Amino acid sequence: MFNIIGALVALGILVTVHEFGHFVAARIFKVEVEKFSIGFGPKLLAFKKGKTEYRISLIPLGGYLKMKGENPDEKVEDTENSFKTKTWWQRAIIAFAGPFANLILALLIFILTFAIGKHFEDQLPIVGEVSANYSEFVQEKDIILQVNDKVVNGWTQIVQNINIDAENTFLIQRNDEEILISNNEVEPRTWVTEILPLVPAVIGEVAPGMAAYKAGLMEQDEILSVDEIDVKNWYEMRTAITTNENKIITLKIKRGDDVFEKSLAPEENILDNNRIIGIMQYMPVKYIEKYSFFESIKYGTIGTINFVYLNYAMLYKLITNPSAIKNNLGGPVMIYAMSAQTVDKGIDSILSFIAAISLILMIMNLLPIPILDGGHIFFCFIEGIRKKPLSIKIQIVLQNIGLFILMFLMIFAFWNDISRLFSRSSAIKQNQIQIENGG
Repeated sequence: MFNIIGALVALGILVTVHEFGHFVAARIFKVEVEKFSIGFGPKLLAFKKGKTEYRISLIPLGGYLKMKGENPDEKVEDTENSFKTKTWWQRAIIAFAGPFANLILALLIFILTFAIGKHFEDQLPIVGEVSANYSEFVQEKDIILQVNDKVVNGWTQIVQNINIDAENTFLIQRNDEEILISNNEVEPRTWVTEILPLVPAVIGEVAPGMAAYKAGLMEQDEILSVDEIDVKNWYEMRTAITTNENKIITLKIKRGDDVFEKSLAPEENILDNNRIIGIMQYMPVKYIEKYSFFESIKYGTIGTINFVYLNYAMLYKLITNPSAIKNNLGGPVMIYAMSAQTVDKGIDSILSFIAAISLILMIMNLLPIPILDGGHIFFCFIEGIRKKPLSIKIQIVLQNIGLFILMFLMIFAFWNDISRLFSRSSAIKQNQIQIENGG
């Protein structure tokens, strides 16, 4: 219950920030704002300042802004402070200001997460695989203790502590013996391409809504085989899934002391076309890193840019491959499921999740769908090109179409959520019955 309330409050804050962006831009261009509400539904508290009524409403799922003359068919007596009488570029800026507020909020939150200290999960600094090019340098099961006299707790710290274009020293434990090795040929990227950590085929997070989620797989389940092909580690398991051409694959799963089998249908990763089931590695190493003020700005900005880029890349893939929409569209239930996985990871993870939702609100609102901000901006640019606005009749028809599309997507996403939750619940029960019957 606490998670649900927290998710609703967070979503309400994000939508209110969005509307506040519109509010500020409207006031800059002297557009009269008739109502600014935090929340929807019946008003609980209200006061009027100038010509604007500020209110707090019953349902905390966001907020709304009512500007004078914002509806195409709205008739106003005094047009001086009306939204519709402003130039096309002023109206475009007002429409863009909401998504922009979400962008700025997300950027500030990401910067804050680095400043207060980020929780990281990592693999143990134990060598799992080595290419032939580096087999004389390290061996499987070597434990990297130090890099350039700096203690290593996780695999990522090996990369962070390497000096580029300089000789590096590595303190390695091999067969209960510590050895010191100097090497000036190993680059940081070598530790993610040629030398890989020891990663058992143990599941960490399960991506909500994907094949493994619907099949009832859980954190710390260990995958022993894929279609009767035994796998010793994560790399063999991943290869066995990505190269498997069968529509349905069967995994042998170890959960605690019990072993059972589960069949599922891998899905296509729309970003790289690889077959995936929606699981991530289990990360046994946990640590916190804090960053300076300028480092926080740097990494927060990079994180924001990367998130926006990846989501737009995914949107492009979905548009060019509509059949993938069903497997990649989620609604409020999936958002809640993702937030529930985040709560136990620390305040920085919760804040990062909120920032991510803020960016998703920005991205979705900028889609050129009538009734969304992107649709309003699109209308404004058409007006700028044509030197006159679309007729009121056409605008109303397009807005009704946009409303229909939006409602359809919301209902479809909600139905997707419910069907996935039902599939997972049913699969978990089946798994338990199979375990009780001896696998």
